[in-house]
Amino acid sequence: MNTLALKYRPRLLSDLVGQEASVRALANTLKRAREAGQIHHQAFLFAGVRGTGKTSTARILARALNCKEGPTAEPCGGCDACLAAEQPDRNLDVIEIDAASRASVEDARALREQVQTRPAFCRYRVYIIDEVHMLSKAAFDALLKILEEPPAHAVFVLATTELQDVPDTIKSRVQIYPFRLIPVSLIEGRLRHICEQEGTSFDEGSLRLLAEAGQGSMRDALTILDRVISAGDGRVLEDVVREQLG
Repeated sequence: MNTLALKYRPRLLSDLVGQEASVRALANTLKRAREAGQIHHQAFLFAGVRGTGKTSTARILARALNCKEGPTAEPCGGCDACLAAEQPDRNLDVIEIDAASRASVEDARALREQVQTRPAFCRYRVYIIDEVHMLSKAAFDALLKILEEPPAHAVFVLATTELQDVPDTIKSRVQIYPFRLIPVSLIEGRLRHICEQEGTSFDEGSLRLLAEAGQGSMRDALTILDRVISAGDGRVLEDVVREQLG
């Protein structure tokens, strides 16, 4: 069974909460790409604290670029490319890389060879590199060579929680999108919506406590909500929230 964080993961730019500036900029980028018939920038860097939507947005961008109606800020959700984006581990054209476990220069060199491969059935091959700040210096040097002259069919989306640890040489070759802490009121509103969708009863003060406990991270707030629902036998009660939060 999916956790609430997975079940209610954003699937469109309009689903993202609290990141209006980045959403608007990405939507405009996709609009220009549609008008021109190709994307103008092939490397993006999403930077911000955990649980604010960086990886979800990277997947949304991959779908938006490859949708049969795209590039578009509003992918159809029904074509092969959109459906494949729901399961990136099974999609040959959306490659997710965890830099924390693949940080060596050998991994970066292998990526440099891999990017020459054309997409299997999508418009672009999208490479999502999570926690990119974990790469070694030699790996960053190898990545830099890729970003300097990327193949026309490749798009790179880098994500990091530590922007200051990403070399300036990399930053100068990507478009940087900040992902900010999500305001408590917006998290509370999202938790209320999800509880209503799930048919879960709640105390008025409980959702505010949960939203504050998320500390700006929607994912953390949803993870706590999951735990509270289990502990409260399907209900979200203020005393159970306080108990679970210690």
